[in-house]
Order: sequence, then C-alpha cells, then structure tokens
Amino acid sequence: MVEKTISLSRIDSDSAAQLLKGCEALDPRGMTMAKDIQAMTERGQCYAATCGTDQCVYVVEVKNGVAWVSAIKGAGSVDWTFITAAMIEAQAKGLKAVAFQTARPGLVRKMKKAGYAVSGYVMRKEIQ
Repeated sequence: MVEKTISLSRIDSDSAAQLLKGCEALDPRGMTMAKDIQAMTERGQCYAATCGTDQCVYVVEVKNGVAWVSAIKGAGSVDWTFITAAMIEAQAKGLKAVAFQTARPGLVRKMKKAGYAVSGYVMRKEIQ
C-alpha cells in the first residue's frame, strides 16, 4: 500500500470562489446562484486539501456553535468524503456540531456510517 500525504491550508476567499465554481448547482433548495459563492467564501473560512494533483476545497462558517460546511468540492481520484470530514471535525473541536446539506443520497449513507444523522428535509414541488 502506498502512503499518500495530504496537505491542508487556508486559502483566500477569491481563490476559493474560483475553485468552487459550479457548486451553486448542487444546492438542494435551488436558491444559490453563482454570485452567492463569492459572498459565502468571504463570510467563511476557506481551506484547500491536496494530495498530489488531487484537491478538495471547502468553506466553513461558524454560527451558533455549529461548524456549517457551506460548500465543498473535490477533484481527482481521492475519495475526500471521510478525509475532509475528519479534518473539519478536528477544526470544529470545542463547538457543538458539524453540519451540511446535500442532495446526494450516497453521501447521506456514507455520513450516517460516520455518526451523522439527518436533521431535516428540503421539500420541493415543481409547478411549471
């Protein structure tokens, strides 16, 4: 088995917004627009994790004792799911919780195995 080194660093909001382009389409509410990503990165703390040429970028906003993962985007062959979850949980030490929203059922299944629980639903009905 080949060990891989993962590096984590803070990045500025402009770099994060550039790397997170397209994430607005993943909002299960359908309310986030491209211009909202920049504001999100300016409000939160932005990080990039790298492993060789693979990269994961995420934004965490702390509100009411909760580390809210506002946006996350991984690229490459690394499965960033549990790696970034562990990093974010370590960064959130001393807070009440880590939380995020997703429309990906597979991610929900994975994260349930890691101790996360569904705490709500987004209901939507197309009327046009």
